[in-house]
Amino acid sequence: MNGGALELRGAFLAVLDALADAGMPHAFIGALPVLAWGRVRATTDIDLVVLAGNEWQRWTEALRQRGFRAGRVVGPSEPTDTLPDISVFHGPGQPSVRIDVFIAKTEFERTVIATARTASVLGTTVRLARPEGSIIYKLLASRPKDVDDVEAIFAARRAAGDVLDWSFLDYWAAEWGIADRLAPYRAGFGPGTS
Repeated sequence: MNGGALELRGAFLAVLDALADAGMPHAFIGALPVLAWGRVRATTDIDLVVLAGNEWQRWTEALRQRGFRAGRVVGPSEPTDTLPDISVFHGPGQPSVRIDVFIAKTEFERTVIATARTASVLGTTVRLARPEGSIIYKLLASRPKDVDDVEAIFAARRAAGDVLDWSFLDYWAAEWGIADRLAPYRAGFGPGTS
């Protein structure tokens, strides 16, 4: 394992400890679920969605105590909201690991947390966005690496004999206006295909 991978694992374990200290419901999103549901691939950051309320201050303090420093903040988009929409933290090591924290404010984000599955990532059992939630997040971003991740998740789940919840996929793709992005995968991996 190289230094960057060691830094990522150390930051990941520190984030898990901080989540436990804050008692904050969460699910990892981004590359970590892809490692469990799709394929092995390199990543240099950690993404998660959290259901934050009063726990937010405990969470940020728990991170600070572990050497993380606050970075950029996005939002809140609503003037009456007291929490950011996204908050970025940087780990203490070199290279510094970036932690992107999305505060659950939409029904989709709350659903991702509520339906998260546990799986082993980097040698630790954690709560991950289920494959269907990961697919929707990746289709929303739709960068080349996200498209590759979506293909890998569909192929790996088929190889594992895991039947995906197409009602979840169809519903959230329609809600986000990305049904056209899901359509090619329905043709290749949907019900009735093999």
